[in-house]
Amino acid sequence: MMGLGQQVKQMLPWLRLARLHRPADLGLLWLLGLWGLWLGSDGKPAPAALSLLLLALLALRALAWLVHDLAAALLAHPRHSTVEVLRGMPLPLRWLAGAELALAVVPLLLLGWPSLIIALCAAVLGATFLLLRLRTFLGELLLALALASATLAGFTAAGVLPGKTAWLVYTAAVLWIGAALIQYAALHLQQHARLGIKSITMLFGRADRWLIALLQLFALAALGLAGHQEKLGVFMHIALAVGAVLGLYQQYLMASASDPGYRRAWLNNLWFGLAVFCGIAFSYLCRCAPAG
Repeated sequence: MMGLGQQVKQMLPWLRLARLHRPADLGLLWLLGLWGLWLGSDGKPAPAALSLLLLALLALRALAWLVHDLAAALLAHPRHSTVEVLRGMPLPLRWLAGAELALAVVPLLLLGWPSLIIALCAAVLGATFLLLRLRTFLGELLLALALASATLAGFTAAGVLPGKTAWLVYTAAVLWIGAALIQYAALHLQQHARLGIKSITMLFGRADRWLIALLQLFALAALGLAGHQEKLGVFMHIALAVGAVLGLYQQYLMASASDPGYRRAWLNNLWFGLAVFCGIAFSYLCRCAPAG
């Protein structure tokens, strides 16, 4: 019989499809969820809700990459139908897809129906992006709408339905993630051109830097409005100032129009998201109790 070590070794190539060895986008997704969870729970998230939300986002992200790879296989072999590609999936890949789906659905059900509905809407947006990215330059907008849904899932995981603050934060997340996706697309221009995939980066060319700056500026404005709505105070102001500095630093990195510069700017978004989360978390942590 095959030993456990050999079985794990055989599964490693398939597990790499979940992109756990490249966790940058997972970090962005988790940070968006943490924004919503902390705001929805007034800075006191339940440990169970936190764990379930992070697990659901991890599984959804892995499943999304698997669907992306299947779509890429269809593009690379246009003569094959979707049914033929699905039938040709190796057994370990089918097991992996089933496990990822279960790890996504079960935590979402435990978090409640609102979280599950938000995830389904995000899945529809993501699938629409895969269908339309050959036909429109604005596909990243659909993907940004899908990824930013993690903020709304954070609110529902805290047991509250999205209100004014939630939609302000969601708007900020769409703008911020949209800017990050433009940076990511700039790193894959040649691959996208070969497959016939269109992107905003192709539409704007070297002027994409200024579009990124505009999107980040509006994202900061939306976060500022959300912070004012929740009376988060000085820590949120500091976080937004740090976010503005990081945005300027990204412009510096992208000025050379080189792949390393865009890659570093893309990864820098993790610090942007972390700065905003720290602003939210410290605002609640250091909030003084009302006198009297």
